[in-house]
Amino acid sequence: MEGEEFAVGCFLFIKTTFGDEFEAQSSKSGPRKNIRLLKANYIKEFTFLSQGEDPLESRKCCLDFTTLRDKEEIAIRQAEAEAERIGVGVTSEAQSIFDALSKTLPVRWDKTVIVVMNEVRVSSPYLPESVSGGTPAANERVRKVLEFERKRLQTRGTSQ
Repeated sequence: MEGEEFAVGCFLFIKTTFGDEFEAQSSKSGPRKNIRLLKANYIKEFTFLSQGEDPLESRKCCLDFTTLRDKEEIAIRQAEAEAERIGVGVTSEAQSIFDALSKTLPVRWDKTVIVVMNEVRVSSPYLPESVSGGTPAANERVRKVLEFERKRLQTRGTSQ
């Protein structure tokens, strides 16, 4: 079967070397829902069912540019939000503490300082004694969460 090509648009019944069986339509590469790629050497046998038209014929395809732009904008915003969660010039331990705090409290980076609830600041070396600012109640809450997370990270570090 090596070197053979299927005509674009033909419908096939395929059995794979893994025991899978399915119907498929051959097409040129391109975006398509429910696309399945299969290396030719995994095809155990196939049966030609019928000839169809190219499902990706460019003259029959239309793109919804508004939806594409909306999806792009959402993806860019999500990537920017994820990038803001990564500390620059901080240790992996500091990033782990930030990630742990972010699970229960709203946090952001201000250079190398973790800002919690927009009022409490946790500076390097990110110990409970490094907590400052905010109301006494908020400050105490961040200290307790920080203590717990540091213990958890130490436990995880010693068990690996």
